[in-house]
Amino acid sequence: MTKYEALKSKFQNQELVVGTTISLINSSLLVEKMNRPDLDYILFDAEHGVFDAQNVVTNLQVCRLMGLPSVVRVQDSEYFLAAKLIDMGADGFMLPRTETLDQLRVAVDALLFSPVGRKGMGGHGQFRPGEKFADFPKTRFLLPQIESPKGIENLPSMLENYGEFIDAIMIGPYDMSAMVGTPQDITSPIMLESIQKVFDICKKYGKSCGIFCDDEVKAQLFRDMGANVLWVATDGVFFARGYNDIMNKVMEIK
Repeated sequence: MTKYEALKSKFQNQELVVGTTISLINSSLLVEKMNRPDLDYILFDAEHGVFDAQNVVTNLQVCRLMGLPSVVRVQDSEYFLAAKLIDMGADGFMLPRTETLDQLRVAVDALLFSPVGRKGMGGHGQFRPGEKFADFPKTRFLLPQIESPKGIENLPSMLENYGEFIDAIMIGPYDMSAMVGTPQDITSPIMLESIQKVFDICKKYGKSCGIFCDDEVKAQLFRDMGANVLWVATDGVFFARGYNDIMNKVMEIK
């Protein structure tokens, strides 16, 4: 079983999924170093990070060569922003600020070919080597982000109408914290209540759910609350933590 097939199966069965993020450092060598046998995917951040449909291509190619699923967080629900990334070899995309059925319609159109979607037939990396047209939708991934009270309110309707195309519902906790009135405090009572609502709705509909986790402490907290997709940290966090750990010890040398 390929990692693409394994990831699809984990999403469908609501098993534990662990991924991470590259946001600041555009280097295919970093991608290679971050790969692990037990890592389910890498996300490249084109919303808040340095990436776009052009400069992410080499990283997508490295992921493809390693057989590691790649996901790109797009800037918005626009066909041209999402479809181009699939053309270039992304295996799926994360959709920020998802609140409406119209946003999901655009996402499905950008991800899948007719008759389900409207994706154009082109692009250097849209097919993996040896992949058949009929197999294409079996291992492509759609991860909408819920980041607002409106998104939570409309989540049941989104799952009822587009659940078959959604692999996991992901929470953007920092954007949500601003929307509920406790900016940057992602463990305030209202935030924990909001997060739990999303997890509970997903459980009711038999859908995988996850959230961004700053570190292993937050990952354990959200896992205990019901998340099965742990989207953990960023390249900048890993660099700063390793850098400071070593430098703090060096500074102790007398």
